[in-house]
Amino acid sequence: MCPSIEASLCFSNLPEDVGQLVFELTAELDQETGRSCALVSRKVNTWVEPILYRTLIIQYPGQLEKLCEIVEDINGADPNSTKSADFFASHVKAILITESCHTNLLSILKACHNVEILALWGTSSEYDSEGPAQSNKDLRDFHDFLASPELSPRWISIGSDILPINKVRFSYPIFQNVTHAELVWGSRNGDSDEVQWDTLRYLPFLTHFSVFSSLHIRGCGRWVQETVDLCPRSLRVFILWIYPASFLSHTSEEFEGVKGIQDGDIDSRAVVAYMGNSLPTPCDLHPILRSYDDGVRDCAGVPVGKDFWTLAEEFIEERLRQREKQKIGSAA
Repeated sequence: MCPSIEASLCFSNLPEDVGQLVFELTAELDQETGRSCALVSRKVNTWVEPILYRTLIIQYPGQLEKLCEIVEDINGADPNSTKSADFFASHVKAILITESCHTNLLSILKACHNVEILALWGTSSEYDSEGPAQSNKDLRDFHDFLASPELSPRWISIGSDILPINKVRFSYPIFQNVTHAELVWGSRNGDSDEVQWDTLRYLPFLTHFSVFSSLHIRGCGRWVQETVDLCPRSLRVFILWIYPASFLSHTSEEFEGVKGIQDGDIDSRAVVAYMGNSLPTPCDLHPILRSYDDGVRDCAGVPVGKDFWTLAEEFIEERLRQREKQKIGSAA
């Protein structure tokens, strides 16, 4: 955009509400240009910044540190800050963080406590008996905050290793209002995290549930059936993510379990999805395929096209139609 955005848009000659709409649409369509717009004037900044901060995707340590600095400036009542004390609580609707330090993460989550979509990946939460006392205190404070009712998102994707070890359960208040939940099931010290799957039944609004695991789940068909049975009756979609690289041959027992899920034989609400850039070969399961970047945008609520939840819904509906056709054909 030319050096004077205000002049190029003849901003001074436009009614204020029209000028505001122009800048807001610009920020919606292109964040980079939106950031330039925010520098035009303090008034334009107040129009544009709420849009720029509506969805935060933090994937690098530098981004996290910068965001933490902005939060600290607001908390410290920095006179140069363009943001009000409740800016993040009022405007941040979705936040995805893949890299974190507990101290920084806690201050950011406290500031963004009204988020509707929350994704927290890539942080291991373990106390170190030989580590600094302050570090362990920061971790306790972080876990206490997660266990408090301060956060109440509708959509959540969270790594099991973010929660306290041996306390991976869905009875925390942070899960109580979720309709869409995803657990990234990981491991610590070489052992998979022990998850209290039976606590899924306590989620009154849950309609969509997803499990992403890099671990090999033995008897995955039986496991899916048992886990779906633990979910509330409101559940409509259950997704099990499988790495293509870990997919077993057509002759294996595990393949039959996966095929049973995908064919709807295990449960009509269950479906298999694949994370990767290519499908297993050969493959006759017609799976949902998402790249890592797709998954990031889906979980942040800003998908390119349909997100994996919508794709799963459509797959389940189409599968049901096909099964009904087969029944009619068999009865004819």
